[in-house]
Order: sequence, then C-alpha cells, then structure tokens
Amino acid sequence: MVLFASITQLGDVWFLFLLGSGLYVTGDELPHWGINRRRGLFVLALVLTYVALIGVLKNVFVLPRPPGAGDPPAFGLVPSAFKGVFTSITTASGPGFPSGHALGTTMVWGGLALVLDRSTYRRRVGIAAAVVGLVSLSRLVLGVHYLVDVLVGAGIGLVVLGSLYWLADRGTDPEQVLLVAVVIGLLGLFIHVTFDSVAAIGSAVGAWLVWRGVADSTPAHPTDRWEVLAGFGVVVIAGSIFGVVYTLDPSLLVTFLVSALASGTAVAAPLLGERLV
Repeated sequence: MVLFASITQLGDVWFLFLLGSGLYVTGDELPHWGINRRRGLFVLALVLTYVALIGVLKNVFVLPRPPGAGDPPAFGLVPSAFKGVFTSITTASGPGFPSGHALGTTMVWGGLALVLDRSTYRRRVGIAAAVVGLVSLSRLVLGVHYLVDVLVGAGIGLVVLGSLYWLADRGTDPEQVLLVAVVIGLLGLFIHVTFDSVAAIGSAVGAWLVWRGVADSTPAHPTDRWEVLAGFGVVVIAGSIFGVVYTLDPSLLVTFLVSALASGTAVAAPLLGERLV
C-alpha cells in the first residue's frame, strides 16, 4: 500500500507542477531531458489546463467515489509521524468521475513525451504510458476510484492533449494553451464557485497575463547553471505561495489574487533568475 501511495504522487498536482516548472526553468541545461523553454512552458500550461478542466468535469457529472474512499488504509510500516501525510495522499472525497490523476498524468506525461527530443518517440511514449498505467492502477488499489473513472480520465486526457498540442503548434506556442486554461477556468466559475474553481482561474489568469508581458524578454535557453538555480529558487517561492493558499483557505478574492501571483511568479522565474544572477 505504501508503494502505491508513492506511485500515485506521480500524478498529483504538486508533482506535475514541479515537473512542468522545472522543465521550463532549466531549459536545455537539464541533462537528457533539456528542451526549449517555450516547450517547457507548454508542459506547465498543460498542468494549469488540467487543474481547471478536472474541476469543470467533476462538477458537471457529480458522480460518487467507491465506498470507503475516505477511509485511510492500514500503514503498518509507516512511522506514526508520517501517517497523517499518508492518510492525506491515500484518501479522497468529493466527486470521483472522471479520475483527475488519470487525466492529469495523461496530459502532462503525454505532453512531455511529445516535446522531448531525446531517445526515440516510441520509447518516450512507452514511458509515458507506463506512468499513466501505474498511476491509474494506484488509484484503483487505494480504492478511491472505479475502473471507469480512470479509463475515461485517461481517454479525455488523450483527446485534450492532442488538441492542445495542435493548437500550440507542436508545443512551441504555450500562450494558446494558457488562454485555453483561462477560458476553462471561467467556465468553472459559471458551473460552481468554490475554492478550487477560484484557485484554478486565478492560476490560469496569472500565468497567461505574465507570459504576455515576459514572452519576448524570456530567453529560450538559460545562459548558465547559476541562472537556473536562481530560477529554481523563484519556483520554490511560487510553490510556497500555493501551499499557503491551500493551507489557510482564505476568502475567494484572496484565493484568486494569491493564486494568480503564484502562477505568475512561476512563469516569470526564468527571467527573474537571469536578473538575479
């Protein structure tokens, strides 16, 4: 059970955000995985789009999770100090259809396979498919989803990823994906105003507006590793801001503004890293 609790994190929002922002900041300085920063931002934009989209889908279908999805499993080998963390990552509440982990993993890891130019295409797709399969299996083993939830989630993820990859000119025009995230986020507000829907639209708007302002001045490739390290520091700050929002659960207005600030900071990270160095 501990193994599947760890595997499921490969499709969790925090990990996908870290993956996308990391690719974006490091550019081609990342060994074996390095890519043009605009393609890195495409992956990060997929994360923001997924967060907005899954909120809309769950609130449209409002279908329940399996019985016991909110009950923590037994963790005999986990120290008591970490049982609270494992309980949090192995339980779930709210609507269950479609699976957000399956949808997000398909979009982001699939997008990563499309934009990377290392190794062969078949191998990259195979690795992405394996990650999607393992994460989907982990959701079933943990008892937080039905099989149809993960199958439909992965299927929708494939369709959305293909559409966005085409719209973004093979991942080279991330602004188009960020704009889609804004549109979906606005739709989410019309369907149901919640903390999650407000955070989703705030994140999308912040990233889109900042990218429009820094796109021309953000270098496609970092100049050195010091710039990358500084950019990572900015990403850590952005992630911390997100963490504060979700921990404190502030008013909806504050949630929108802080979410926009956090995502905008992440998008500005490469440029800020360059200026800091």
